Formats: sequence, C-alpha cells, structure tokens
Amino acid sequence: MFKFTVASAFLIIGTSMSAQTGSADAGNAELAHMRSEYADVLALQGTAKAEVLAIARLLRANPEIAIDKTKAAGEYCFKSSQGTMVHYASHPESTTEDVVYEFDATQLLVAGLDPQRVAKLPALGKMEPGKWYFLPSGVIDPHHQHVFATPTIAIAVNVK
Repeated sequence: MFKFTVASAFLIIGTSMSAQTGSADAGNAELAHMRSEYADVLALQGTAKAEVLAIARLLRANPEIAIDKTKAAGEYCFKSSQGTMVHYASHPESTTEDVVYEFDATQLLVAGLDPQRVAKLPALGKMEPGKWYFLPSGVIDPHHQHVFATPTIAIAVNVK
C-alpha cells in the first residue's frame, strides 16, 4: 500500500515536471534541488513535523504575516497580530537571540506594570535570554529601526 508523505509528494512533483518539460534530467535536477532546500523539513517527524505544517498553513492563508528582515536584522518575523510578533534568527548559531517574542504591553501597563522596573530594549544582539525588556510607544525599535505604535515588552530565547 502506498503511503503518501511529503517526500512522495516531491517525487510526484518531480515526475510531473519531467513529463511537462520532456526532460527527465531537468525534473531530476529540480527534485534534487527541492530535496536539498527542504531537507530540514523533510527530516521532521511526529509533533515537530505537525508543528511546522500548522505554521505553514497559517502562512499560506496569510502570507503577509511573514516579514523578511534578514538583511536588516538577520531575522524572519511572524507578525501574528498588530501588537504581537515573533522573530526567528536566520542563523541561530551566531546569536543568543534565536527567538525573540514581542507583545503589546498596553494591558500590562493598565494592570500596573511599572516600565521603570523593566530594562530598556537594547540593540540587536544585546538581549540577555530569559530577561524581559520594555520599549515605550513612539520610540524607534533598536532592532528594526521603526517606531512602535504601542508600548512593547520583549523576551529573547536561546534555543541551543
């Protein structure tokens, strides 16, 4: 019995491409390229695979929430709402800021958060993993050089 997997999908796509181009070599080269490019995804199993597919479905439904800040900050960003963003380091081996979470702090301020007791958001690469930071509204974000419309709290995670 044939079990449909992501790898079998690539094989079908590669075969289809070969038939369309009339060249098995072109299809095989494209399939090899796709296998190489998606090797990390294809190697996933279980919950990790399901999680990547869940994120892929969100991005497919709303591709505008994916923001490429690799040139400016070495990050891919996932803007899930107006005041919530997750940043993923494109080269986590070169930073302790593998993942940075940013949240709108408006409701926390209403609830009594004293921003004077939270460290100011430092420049990119200067965050201490596990430590919370604060950025007031109307201030330039030191990571992406744009003004935040809302007060923001952020925390970095070093996944290594």
